[in-house]
Amino acid sequence: MKKMIALLALGAACAGVCQPIYAADGGSIASKVEELGKIDSLTVTDMRAARRDNLLRIQFTVTNSSPKNEQLYYRFRWLDADGFTVWDEEPWKPEIIYGKQDKVLNAIAPTFKAVDFKLELQSPHNSTTSERTGAGDNPPYR
Repeated sequence: MKKMIALLALGAACAGVCQPIYAADGGSIASKVEELGKIDSLTVTDMRAARRDNLLRIQFTVTNSSPKNEQLYYRFRWLDADGFTVWDEEPWKPEIIYGKQDKVLNAIAPTFKAVDFKLELQSPHNSTTSERTGAGDNPPYR
């Protein structure tokens, strides 16, 4: 009986470790994602954040609504409780998201000071305008 109670308590604790970031609350997916330009066929459809071993861990799902393969570049900006950057700028990480695929990606904060984040996304096939960005269609990874 004691083992069963201990297992139930452990299961309940583990269930609350990785919390989804819902679009309805203040920490919505939209508030965590910054697109450089408008990415037409790639969307972050799920995002979860948890602290394990005192490090912030992020898991997010990118959905490709197009039947064509799409290239995605992403990086994180790690922030402290006041919104200040606590780590140097990360390099862009490339991913191929195959047509009609959902791809789960993971990241771990590089420092214990990180308590929040911004996910920056870029794709070579996104829509940008020189009026909005002032830079034309030149992505940051070239």
